[in-house]
Amino acid sequence: MGDADYLAEERGRRATSNWILDLVERRRSPGRMLEVGCGHGLLLDEARRRGWEVTGLELSERSAAWARESYGLEVLEQPLESLDPREDGSWDAVLMIDVLEHLEDPAGALARCRALLAPDGVICVVTPDPSSPTAWAAGARWWGYLPAHTYLIPRRTLRELLVAEGLTLTDDVAFVRTFSARYWVDGFAGIAGPASEPVRSLAGRIPPERSLSLSLGDERVMIAVNAPVRVPEKPLAGDRGTDSSVHVVLPAYHAASTIGRVAADLPVESFDRALLVDDASTDETAEVALSEGFEVLVHPSNRGYGANQKSCYTRAILDGADIVVMVHADHQYDAALVTEMVRPIAEGRADAVMGSRLLEDRAIAGGMPRWKWLGNRFLTSIENLAFNKDFSEYHTGYRAYSTEFLKTIPYLRNSDGFVFDQEIFAQLVDRGARVVEIPIPTRYFLEASSVSFRASVRYGLETLGVLARYRIDERRRRWPLLRRPVGASGPVRTGSPKNG
Repeated sequence: MGDADYLAEERGRRATSNWILDLVERRRSPGRMLEVGCGHGLLLDEARRRGWEVTGLELSERSAAWARESYGLEVLEQPLESLDPREDGSWDAVLMIDVLEHLEDPAGALARCRALLAPDGVICVVTPDPSSPTAWAAGARWWGYLPAHTYLIPRRTLRELLVAEGLTLTDDVAFVRTFSARYWVDGFAGIAGPASEPVRSLAGRIPPERSLSLSLGDERVMIAVNAPVRVPEKPLAGDRGTDSSVHVVLPAYHAASTIGRVAADLPVESFDRALLVDDASTDETAEVALSEGFEVLVHPSNRGYGANQKSCYTRAILDGADIVVMVHADHQYDAALVTEMVRPIAEGRADAVMGSRLLEDRAIAGGMPRWKWLGNRFLTSIENLAFNKDFSEYHTGYRAYSTEFLKTIPYLRNSDGFVFDQEIFAQLVDRGARVVEIPIPTRYFLEASSVSFRASVRYGLETLGVLARYRIDERRRRWPLLRRPVGASGPVRTGSPKNG
């Protein structure tokens, strides 16, 4: 394959390459870089000037030869699948720019890239987004609809694929390309219909040296980090040798002062592993957790409560958990009840267990502010109507899940914010999950009550939005959060989904 016009825009392509490298270097300093589908090698040439040790993979004989002969780059004419992670691993950065859409197995390619990464290594993916407003507006004229594009992956699906590999998503931004202004205008002429000739005439009058950096919003740049799990010298728990592997996970943010109390309460005889995911705290959360015996995964940047849960559950699934229990690191929930949270799932009676503060309603006596109690009660009543259920509470953060069940729902598509909890409840109801509630005490104190009134109002409105989407989906079946996850595994023993 050849592309005679590619180098005509070399100046702009090099500027675009440096824009990408700036993003990469926000997450990783120069080290070893692999670019899959490196083309003529312009990005690798720019990366080498910035101190990277670079290697490229390129199946086009002409492009690979140009990169080697013109820039002296190491470019291999072999597919990604030919690299063995055991021999060719430990790359500090793996880039796939305008490549994923051409592959027959994009999910497999991402898994291969993940296996090649060093700890704290980054993967950078650029690909067209068919779900973008630009693609919808352009319709059949959208440039992404090319015969050479095997798969067009929507933004939400790409995020799901990356996080499902155990990577931590740090950046999801619109791609900014630099070309000559004449090139841009000529490109717009291709979708201008009857006005195409006047537009092309305009392009011819633009000075060739004038460049333009622009994003059409229909390509995404995603960067994800292979954040390692740090292992304590003395783990809090060990393999019990039982039929069900139970993992306790703690989403944490600025929890250094309470982690010790949580660790002291946990019944270590009831679980096999304990992982704390630190959402880029600026205090000593990670260090305190390690000293208390927790394994620790640190997000490179603050991602939010929902994103933290995604890391917790995905890591548990990848590490072989059968049951995962979420305990908050702020000590608001009684960690000693982990045994009770696990039992209904271990006995095959439940797919999910919720620790309810309102089942034996002593929440106000436990310190819950009256306005929060009223809001909780009001939203719960509305949710019961929308879901046609009779749960005592939907807003608890003390939860346990069967990981086999989690694999059947696209929880990675959920919000990165607090409304994640309500979206996963909608998924539970939609799949006909067996949900058991157990009563738990309420503990409110300064470190455990950081959500403001304003944030609570926003959360309430977002919850109502979830309910509206759920009810609309009953008729139209178009909400992605209630469809199959990417790479869903086999069936799970649950009740029947709604509408069959």
